[in-house]
Amino acid sequence: MMDPVSSMAALCASRNATVQKCFENASVTLDAFYDREAEKVRRNRAVKPLKDPEDFIRRAGSFAAERLGDKAGEDVMRAAGSGAICTADHHGSLFSSQTFQGDLLFAEVLRKLDAETRYVPIFSAGQVELENSTYARGISAYTSPLEKQLFPFFAAKNSVQLASHAQGITPEMIARFRKQTLVKADNEPLKAALSDICQIYESAEVQAYSRFPDQATAAGVLLGKKLFEDGAGPLFTYLEIEDVVRPLLVEELSDPASYLSRMLDDPAARKKLSEITAPDGTSLAGLLFKGADEKGRKIALSLTEDGQLSGKDWRGQTVSYGTDRRELLPLLEAEKVFPGVFTIAFLLAFERGLTWFGGMFQSVYLPAWQEALALFFESIGLPEEADLFRSYACDAYICGPMFALYGGDGFATAAGPVEFFISKPAYEQVREMIRPLGLWDAHLIGLTEMYFDLVLRDEREPDWFRVTAEELYRRYVGETNSCRLLINR
Repeated sequence: MMDPVSSMAALCASRNATVQKCFENASVTLDAFYDREAEKVRRNRAVKPLKDPEDFIRRAGSFAAERLGDKAGEDVMRAAGSGAICTADHHGSLFSSQTFQGDLLFAEVLRKLDAETRYVPIFSAGQVELENSTYARGISAYTSPLEKQLFPFFAAKNSVQLASHAQGITPEMIARFRKQTLVKADNEPLKAALSDICQIYESAEVQAYSRFPDQATAAGVLLGKKLFEDGAGPLFTYLEIEDVVRPLLVEELSDPASYLSRMLDDPAARKKLSEITAPDGTSLAGLLFKGADEKGRKIALSLTEDGQLSGKDWRGQTVSYGTDRRELLPLLEAEKVFPGVFTIAFLLAFERGLTWFGGMFQSVYLPAWQEALALFFESIGLPEEADLFRSYACDAYICGPMFALYGGDGFATAAGPVEFFISKPAYEQVREMIRPLGLWDAHLIGLTEMYFDLVLRDEREPDWFRVTAEELYRRYVGETNSCRLLINR
């Protein structure tokens, strides 16, 4: 009979094909695993893409330079020029242990590709609600054995607002955080860390921006300078991918001969898009674009056979936009309409051949989209393009395995930025944690995040977070408290 933690982990493996593969390759070290993942980038780079990715690389560099300076822009271009881009995060979710440790792993992949930089670009999707599982609404902390603690900046009424459409964190919100939320921190190191993080959001660099996505870019770099001993380590440069690709999207839509224009304008193509579905049953026509209402809440849009983008808003009223460029392009510029992740993947992964490093969900749905897209291109008489799309490796995986633990009195939890902020480990110490750790052990260390995402609330074991935290301590720390996986030893 399996112990509860092994049982919970086995259930997670049964729910996700990527996790299952990692279970089957349990003893492979993380270092060897990411050697294999880096090889996917090299194979993809050997394929001549439909479009040169240089326009995206330049755009990413200029986007970063405008916000963070020339050095950041140069580093972002160098990293993106490797052909690998990390797309596992959601914009504003700076404090998730799973995404943060995935970002650290991505820095190691860049090193394997000879593209190591101080500023490491993370291309984050902002089209998620503030209350999503990685919690863009505020700060996540992992210093309790009972639960992941959530400390909000944004009010509950903003929970369903998209991170991409949220206004910035104001001094008034920070003052309220200090007065009402900070007092709920259950220990002094945590309280001190949260207070210091407030100073980051109060800084001139962050307050210079009125939009939350721009603030997150500035805050992420300032945070990175405080996470490691002597200010070493990568500076994660969180760039909202919708903002970065918008000029590329507008350019393609302005070209009537582009593939994307054909999808929108050709009646036969629109019909096929409505007929071909992703594994979840959504047609490709329903994946192209999303909308946002006046409060920044998402509207699901579908491309109809008569060339409209149509859906229902939160009031249940029909919303419909034309795809004539005189109507559509201003809507894109105003962010009332924005590209779905599928469209962004088409532009970057399939047209330009960039290798996406995602999480346990993306590494499953991107290959499924790949096959659906290939079927669509075959159906409209473009078999060579379909074959090209099928030639790419689209299952690169970065966000899921974890390696750094924060230890307490008889418990250990997967450490996020707050715990690094408290501990300030040496960056080389953290890098040494990665190399020998087994792939399945890395998933057990990240079990609390993985189990939350893959197992519904009413299916979860009683007291599952505490049980996991105590078992992680038993397995990986022990009574000596000298485990090399602890960042706070």
